[in-house]
Amino acid sequence: MRTTPRRGFLKSLAVAPLLPAAVQVPQATPEPPAATPSPSPSPSASPGPTPLALALAEAVRQRFGAELNAEDLAEVATGIDGNLQAASRLRERLRQGNADEPVTLFEARPTPYVPPPAPVPARSRRRRTRR
Repeated sequence: MRTTPRRGFLKSLAVAPLLPAAVQVPQATPEPPAATPSPSPSPSASPGPTPLALALAEAVRQRFGAELNAEDLAEVATGIDGNLQAASRLRERLRQGNADEPVTLFEARPTPYVPPPAPVPARSRRRRTRR
């Protein structure tokens, strides 16, 4: 069995989302634009996972193929596709500018000084004798 080195596997993951766009054939007749904006489809309304979701599901199959059967892989691809659609809807609704960032409040509060405990006086080592 030939094993793929880690760097080679990561390079293939980086290229995998670009493959469907590279092999896509342009359409001869463009579709007319819709007059009214259609509502965002729910993840279950899509006919199947997008090519990006299929590429990511293939990465999951490469990594965990021994533990997953075909039904599990189809469920993983559908879940990935739903997450990608939710992320794109979130990006569309929450456009951020270049200077927008989450609020990070930093306040330096020095801890109060607590002096070290006083040393315990040492007991004398001299033995007392009995009389």
